[in-house]
Amino acid sequence: MFNIVYPMFERGRIMKKELLLALRDYSFGFAQLQYANLTDGIIAGCDISVTDKRLTVGPGIAKFNRFIYMMTEPQHVYYEPNEQFTSVKIRFSTTAAATTDFVKYSGNILLDEQISLRENELEVCRFKLKRGSRLRNDYTGFEDIQTEFDTVNLADATWSGPDRPGICNVILKSFAKESIPCFLTDPWDISFCNQVLTAGGIPHRSVIEAYIASHKTIAAGEKSNVQIYEDLNRILVRIKENSGIKGPGNRKKFSIEMN
Repeated sequence: MFNIVYPMFERGRIMKKELLLALRDYSFGFAQLQYANLTDGIIAGCDISVTDKRLTVGPGIAKFNRFIYMMTEPQHVYYEPNEQFTSVKIRFSTTAAATTDFVKYSGNILLDEQISLRENELEVCRFKLKRGSRLRNDYTGFEDIQTEFDTVNLADATWSGPDRPGICNVILKSFAKESIPCFLTDPWDISFCNQVLTAGGIPHRSVIEAYIASHKTIAAGEKSNVQIYEDLNRILVRIKENSGIKGPGNRKKFSIEMN
């Protein structure tokens, strides 16, 4: 049967075992059910900010090996220019730290020059920083999100999705925000951008691939995250050309918003 047990916290009332179990089961079980059909990856948050020598990953939610992890405080990593790609990863413990009070699994933010992911890792972003240059995430436009040097690259980030891995929502929302002002007339363009910009409306990967395939000159089929970004960039160029908007123009810079 379906039940809800609502603990009554009142002065003078003894804290019973059943009350604590109700809190545990609701908080833990609810998250497990809500995200049951999602793949491993970042679910929400993990906003990125950059200052000199320090990259910060904000609070967020991630799924790994069936468990839902929450990071409630921002985490900082310190970087140096080394002119090769460095991955910002979440590395999860493979064993539990058990005490008489808790069973704890954890994931830590770290930098790794090994780009490939181990079985217990997710990628948040990557970058390649030249000596004497500044790492940045104040992009000048969609085509600037994924550049080889000196920018926080997002296309390879490990995002969660329904049944199949997702795409970083910064990429999708940036595409839609630059497309909307271009007087869209194609029903596919209008529908896709509206879905992306609707709260909680990040589309399934199959929808993204179908949208890309609707632009007939781009090959259909399953694609990597980077290929999806590159295809969306080509589509955006075409949309702007058709609307008379060519080149970066006078676009304002924008920062990462991963919610």
